[in-house]
Amino acid sequence: MPTGEQARYAEFYDWVDLLECPNGCKLISMRAHGQSPARNRNLICKQAIETNCDYVLFIDDDNLLPPDTIKRLLNHDKDIVTGLYLMRNYPHQPVIFDVANDDGTCKWHFLGEDESGLIEIVATGLGCLLIKTEVLREIAKREPYWFTLGELESDQWCDDLAFFKRVRQAGFKIFCDLNCPIGHYAKVAIWPYREKESWNLVYDTNGPSRVSLPMPEVRKLENAI
Repeated sequence: MPTGEQARYAEFYDWVDLLECPNGCKLISMRAHGQSPARNRNLICKQAIETNCDYVLFIDDDNLLPPDTIKRLLNHDKDIVTGLYLMRNYPHQPVIFDVANDDGTCKWHFLGEDESGLIEIVATGLGCLLIKTEVLREIAKREPYWFTLGELESDQWCDDLAFFKRVRQAGFKIFCDLNCPIGHYAKVAIWPYREKESWNLVYDTNGPSRVSLPMPEVRKLENAI
């Protein structure tokens, strides 16, 4: 769990405490809380290898994992696999990518109506990512670090896409379990808006557009107040 001094949301720890560990497995909690997310992740990877762990499960402090998440991801026996979560900002596209460019940048994967189950991807986020430590050991033979900041864009973090570029170059495949939903906390501003003589409410997630919905009929609640 790479965080700052503490998780952004207190509820995060409640969800972590509910995670179920499969029979025969030992779950070791590692928390790195420096100011650099890449440095935090590198420390966790180093500790996992030194303690002979078989896997690393990265959990971001704004993601909520259902209790059976570890079991679901382990059952696939893949080198790298993620659950499915969405961007915080509207239109909330899935944080998975299906095309990788030579410079490491990637194209979003948009879900088809018939898609489900396990799919192969080229990159994802790091919010709920299960990695076999053999992947980390192989990358360590080629690179001084697993994670870096600003590698693809000098004014952006890009620690996720840069990492997956190394993963692909090392010959490993990446997967997403579409049947493993992950919650993603978001900040939202709720605006009142009057349009065509009716009241709407507008959700603003600081994305490229806003969502406008009819305002619920609160008068029905008057007798209950």
